[in-house]
Amino acid sequence: MKNRYIGRTFIAPNQRERDAGVRRKLNPLRDTIAGKRLVVVDDSIVRGTTTRAVVRMLRDVGATEVHLRISSPPYRWPCYYGLDTGTKGELIAAGLDVNEVRDYVGADSLAYLSLEALERSIGVPGAGFCTACLTGDYPIGVPVTLSKGVLETTGV
Repeated sequence: MKNRYIGRTFIAPNQRERDAGVRRKLNPLRDTIAGKRLVVVDDSIVRGTTTRAVVRMLRDVGATEVHLRISSPPYRWPCYYGLDTGTKGELIAAGLDVNEVRDYVGADSLAYLSLEALERSIGVPGAGFCTACLTGDYPIGVPVTLSKGVLETTGV
């Protein structure tokens, strides 16, 4: 069961708060899951910690297999245009291939949607949507020193 009042856990400021958010957000039902082979569909894997916690919770209540299907390509580059995905070093797919991500999160299998399939699925290919976090091709140059806190005030 998903608590619809808990928002995106990957944007919490630290790992402890992200972990607590996952536990509040998701409540696996043992009677429904025990002894089953599951296919879990999620929109993305950013750091991998939330996905790892979900897989662990499902196994803890008796899932025999957990197969992940992700409806976006892997996030490999930081977003500088409003999505708080963290640094490249925090993005799990930036440093690991699909099999390594699968092993890290503890799934039996893992597959991502390709960029081409994502573009076809939106029904307006070539419409100019930003894909920089998926491709590394930023629409404008990004200063090397740019960070997510660049617009935040310090010390007032």
